[in-house]
Amino acid sequence: MTWSKTLFCGTMMCAFVALGQTEAKFNAATALVAVPNFGVELHIAPYYTVQMDALGSFWDSVGEDRDPYHVNETFVEVRRYQHPQNTGWFGGMHIGFGMFTIQKTNALVLYDQYQDPSTYSDAAGSFQSGRAGFYGVTLGRKHELSARWALEAFIGGGLVQSNYKGYQGFNRVDVLPGDPRAFNKSGEWALYRGGLMVVYRLKH
Repeated sequence: MTWSKTLFCGTMMCAFVALGQTEAKFNAATALVAVPNFGVELHIAPYYTVQMDALGSFWDSVGEDRDPYHVNETFVEVRRYQHPQNTGWFGGMHIGFGMFTIQKTNALVLYDQYQDPSTYSDAAGSFQSGRAGFYGVTLGRKHELSARWALEAFIGGGLVQSNYKGYQGFNRVDVLPGDPRAFNKSGEWALYRGGLMVVYRLKH
């Protein structure tokens, strides 16, 4: 993520805190695998909130093949809750942006219109590097523990549109020699976010 995007996200989060009842949260599920995921949720009206969250993974190698797992994702989401206090079941619509250097997996892909997910390469040293846009929905439930604390389980997915380069080791393998394209493209319907947020309410 560039410094300009980081500054923008930080400014937005500060604005969230200044405007009204606000909740800060972190994802306990992703924290267990050392992938931080933090968010800020602003209550804008009974039943409705706006959330911004960011996730980052900085592992140079994971698994038996020691593949890179570098990911950063930022999402903005509008939610509608079951109860006017913004608790209970909720649904949301979001957009997001991310950058990645990972080995593409078919585990969470629901549909790929360009390639059969079973043909994704899982060879040692095979990985893709690029950027992606996310357009989807989130479903979940927030359970209030006290006036300040809550737990939130959620899962989200939708359309992922990526521009990337594919590599086997240091050699690019996603295009034929002489192909002028700087990036290859892909589009999948997939599950790409979820977990268990620990929520702390900053303001009443």
